[in-house]
Amino acid sequence: MIDLKELSLVSGKAAWMAYLDIYCLDADGSLFDAALLSAVAAFSHLQIPVVSLNDEGRIVLISEDNGGGKLEKEPVNKEKRKLKLATIPLSLTCILHKNYILADPTAEEESIMETLVTVVLDSSSQLVSLYKPGGPVLAQTSAIQDCVALTRQRLKELQKILNEAISDMEVD
Repeated sequence: MIDLKELSLVSGKAAWMAYLDIYCLDADGSLFDAALLSAVAAFSHLQIPVVSLNDEGRIVLISEDNGGGKLEKEPVNKEKRKLKLATIPLSLTCILHKNYILADPTAEEESIMETLVTVVLDSSSQLVSLYKPGGPVLAQTSAIQDCVALTRQRLKELQKILNEAISDMEVD
């Protein structure tokens, strides 16, 4: 999702480290899907601040209220910028129960499942990841293909939700 070159400040010497903690306040199924959507929204909103290197080679944050005064060192990056994401991963979890596939299950539905499949696609509908833990059901290839197809159908809806969340986070 993140092109590591986007985090580089001085090639081979300094780079940003991005940490993300996700706290679940209420889980009603498909927790991975919600967490991934939240992570993508958070990183889409992330801004890289203007910094410079001091005499010891340490990164120094240049405050926005510098007042146009002269800087001791030339900034490493000229202006604050948003982190550009290389790809936007979006997921859909499906449960497999008997001969049925149920997309985006609730916690109650997950409790009766035989197994689950989580499909992660990028914004161009290319498969990024497929997760199917063990379980008593050996998923048929057709069931996996159906889950991927359901994820492709859900992609536009997820992109709309993501775009709305990002625009709600924008501050003037």
